[in-house]
Amino acid sequence: MEGSRTTQNLLLAAGSGVRSGGEKLFWTYHGKPIIYHSVANSLTANLRTILVLGFRSAELLSLIEELLPNPLLSVVINDHYEAGQGSSTKVGAQLLDRKKRFFISLADMPFIEPKHYHFLEQFSDFVLRPVVGEELGHPVLHDPSLIEIILKQDDSFTMRTLLQAYPMKKIAVDDPAYIQDIDTLNHYKTLLSHGDR
Repeated sequence: MEGSRTTQNLLLAAGSGVRSGGEKLFWTYHGKPIIYHSVANSLTANLRTILVLGFRSAELLSLIEELLPNPLLSVVINDHYEAGQGSSTKVGAQLLDRKKRFFISLADMPFIEPKHYHFLEQFSDFVLRPVVGEELGHPVLHDPSLIEIILKQDDSFTMRTLLQAYPMKKIAVDDPAYIQDIDTLNHYKTLLSHGDR
């Protein structure tokens, strides 16, 4: 399987999740851990998926064991995840196809489904970011030329700062999935209280 002909996905799951006590990707929704939903949705969208792990990586790998044989999935470990999200972005970017656009997405957003990726794929902007009201969302779609630029950054860099130098289209959307991350126990309790979406 070669996946999407034009797009790939860098899925970040390396952080320690301090606000959740390190537990957020382990919490379950519909019988599966949050990280499972995020990885499975990316693969179902037919995206070559680069999953970056760091904190508790062995445990997280065990939670997605049945997905690991998928030829679209590559897993890389960031041993220096404590340096911040920029370092994980760099580690994952090393495995990206330099000719394809790429999403950067977050593993604590289980409501990002194939339809959300496919909607954004329709656009050809240099950088495309969904916005719900005033709130910036994920995933963010990037031009492939940014891969080499990312790799040249210090580990402490942030994508938000880097992208200030490049044209970005912010597309207004009304689907809250683009901004619903599960960062805290309160977020998780809200998720459970909603039941099926």
